[in-house]
Amino acid sequence: MRKSALALLFAVVTTASAAVTTAIPATANTFGFYAWHPTWCCPKTDNRDVYWNASTLTTNMLYAADYGMANLDYQTDLRIGGYDSSAGTHTDVVMFDAYYVDYWGKDWDGSSTGKNLTGSTKCVRVLAQIGGEYTCDRAELRFDLADMTNTTVRRKTACHEIGHSIGLGHTNLTSCMKAGTSTTATYSSHDRSHINGAW
Repeated sequence: MRKSALALLFAVVTTASAAVTTAIPATANTFGFYAWHPTWCCPKTDNRDVYWNASTLTTNMLYAADYGMANLDYQTDLRIGGYDSSAGTHTDVVMFDAYYVDYWGKDWDGSSTGKNLTGSTKCVRVLAQIGGEYTCDRAELRFDLADMTNTTVRRKTACHEIGHSIGLGHTNLTSCMKAGTSTTATYSSHDRSHINGAW
């Protein structure tokens, strides 16, 4: 009797473990944010029309940002509403670049953590929806000029941070949302399914 009880328990645990594995693939990225610190990654954008401003970006970063927004417009059901020459009340994404060392409480140059940051995104205007879901009315994107050394890096980083600004988390798939030294500057079908499923 004890042996069959243990066998049954093993079968239940194995089934439950398989169900969890199937439900949350290791390569899948998250979309939206429902719990702690909604100002960080990644509450989804609060509407389908995305307006952006990058008036302070250096020329090379501005080209990369424009590429990233056009890529989002082309690849997804979001409508890139246009470029705002100055950030207004309806601007959804505002981009900045500088030689960052310590900003937003992060160690950009890796001097104390050993982990260098090329870019970061923060929701600076959070909206709480019914049921506890957070959305983002405005996101700020920051790019570290010390790392923006060539077109590939700039485009990948712009694509990555723009993805965070509309709700995408990291992934292990071939996508600009892959963290680290990936050079891909487009979104995967998995990324697109998150975005298009919402809009």
